[in-house]
Amino acid sequence: MIINPSAHTMIPRRNTLRNRYSVRRRQPLSLAGGKMLWYGVTKALFCSSVLLFVCSFWLTGAVEQVNEEIEQTTVIHNELLNNNILLRARKARLFSPERVGKVAGQGLALYLPASGQYRKF
Repeated sequence: MIINPSAHTMIPRRNTLRNRYSVRRRQPLSLAGGKMLWYGVTKALFCSSVLLFVCSFWLTGAVEQVNEEIEQTTVIHNELLNNNILLRARKARLFSPERVGKVAGQGLALYLPASGQYRKF
């Protein structure tokens, strides 16, 4: 029988960091393509969502500006229509036969002849 007090069997412990396996098991719900791919996809989606958010605010402002211009143009159009109606009424009043006869009589001393003053051939 050999007795050597310095020789004894060593059983490696499973809970030490040194003895852990470097091969990782695949997780049951792992992402296809790996973490780096999904990190890039996440960054791209975040940047595009921020860009879409800014663009939506810009477009909303542009739509409001166009609506204000349409309202102003509609107001101007209605004013021009009212002025056109008033000018047509004034023109009709000024070119009426009574008004023309009155102005011709006062300004040029021209009067319409009476029925006995002219003859038809």
